[in-house]
Amino acid sequence: MTSKRLVTFKRLRIAILLGILATVAGSTWYQVHAMANWSRPLKMTLYPINGTGAATVAEYIRKLRVDDFADIARFLDEEADAYKVTTTPLVNLQLGPELHSLPPEPPAQQEGIFAVGKWSLGLRYWLYQHLSTFGLETRHIRMLVIYHGENGNKPLKHSFGLRKGLVGVVNAFALPDQNAQNNVVIAHELLHTLGATDKYDREGNPRFPTGYGDPQQNPLFPQDFAEIMAGRIALSRNESAIPESLDQTLIGEETAREIRW
Repeated sequence: MTSKRLVTFKRLRIAILLGILATVAGSTWYQVHAMANWSRPLKMTLYPINGTGAATVAEYIRKLRVDDFADIARFLDEEADAYKVTTTPLVNLQLGPELHSLPPEPPAQQEGIFAVGKWSLGLRYWLYQHLSTFGLETRHIRMLVIYHGENGNKPLKHSFGLRKGLVGVVNAFALPDQNAQNNVVIAHELLHTLGATDKYDREGNPRFPTGYGDPQQNPLFPQDFAEIMAGRIALSRNESAIPESLDQTLIGEETAREIRW
């Protein structure tokens, strides 16, 4: 291939890639605006991924059933009812096939907004490559759940949910006795895709008043519930605990406003 033809080929390849990204970005804008209507159910597909390649994790994924995530749908229905949202069910959950590739790693916080934007586009392109229906359906959230085995006291990587793209990436433990807490994380990231913001401080403790289950409670501490976007139950001003399940969480008023309830 001559150098002139090589340059032309590279330009064509770049133009095709930019066209794909523009299509994905356009469908993302439409999806975000379509999510504002709560008159009909959302759809969320959970895609398990073996984060370590371990046989124990593979066996855990093989045994997963959609019922293992039923707490999420029940939690959302109960909380929606408290805010007079009458659509039932609010979310239709389905378990997708296992994916055998890891999504792009998010950049470090210090890398800045340009790196985050580049990564976000890269993630959506990855989804376009691995999920045949990505970008073709509105009101459809994709949740990538990356499972890990026991690793002592080492914390898992940060999970995240993106409103642009309606996608979440959750790092979870492949342990049956962790299913309930995994569902807390999945519900938290699901709400991020709908526009909810975090409600904890730099130390990871619930931010008063929006991160408290009941900021009017007297005495204030310990709180009985965690606000789902704070992710922890406030035990004192500077001490908090991880909820054991969604039964110990609720959706506060600010989060409800953010997701347009």
